[in-house]
Amino acid sequence: MKPSKVLQDIVTSATGAKCHYDVWWALVSEAKPKYIKLINNHSDFFRASQDAHYTAFFIYLAHLFDKRSDSSSMSKYLELIKDKTDSERFQELETSYCALFDRVNPLLKVRHKCIAHVDVKLSENDIFEEVNLTWNEVRRIISDVANFVELLSGAPHQGATGIPRDGRLSEATMHLLETLVKNG
Repeated sequence: MKPSKVLQDIVTSATGAKCHYDVWWALVSEAKPKYIKLINNHSDFFRASQDAHYTAFFIYLAHLFDKRSDSSSMSKYLELIKDKTDSERFQELETSYCALFDRVNPLLKVRHKCIAHVDVKLSENDIFEEVNLTWNEVRRIISDVANFVELLSGAPHQGATGIPRDGRLSEATMHLLETLVKNG
C-alpha cells in the first residue's frame, strides 16, 4: 500500500463530505426562504437532490473513519506514515485524529442507523436526539475533518487540496438558484 494513494483517497472523501454537506445545507436551509417558489415548482428534482447530497455526505464522511484494514481511511494513512514521521509529530497527529474521531462517532451512528441501514424502531429525529447533535455542530465537525485532512496532506492553505473553503458551495448553490430564477 502506498501512503500517497491512501492520502489521495482521503482527500477525495473529505472533499466529497464537505461539498455534499454544504450543497445539502444550502438547499434545505439557506435556499428555502428565498427560493421556495422555485423549489416547489421543481419539487421532484429538489427532493431527489437533497436526498442525494444528504446521503453522499454521510457516505464520504464514513470513508474517512472506516476501520476495515483494506480501506483507505485516515487511520490507515496514519498507520502507513508512522515509521516515516517524527515521533512527536506523529503523536500530535494521532491525538488530533482520536479527538476528531470522538466528535465524528455520533455521526457515524446516524449514518449506520439512517443511511447504511434503517433502524426498525427509531426515526431519524429520534436518532439525532439520541446522539445529541445540532446541525451547527455537524457543520463544525465536517469543517474540522476537512482541515485535518489538509493538515495531513501538508497543504499550504485551505483549499490547496481541492477541498473547498467554508461557505464556497453554499455560495455556488445560492448563485445557481438565483440564476435559475432570473432566467425563468
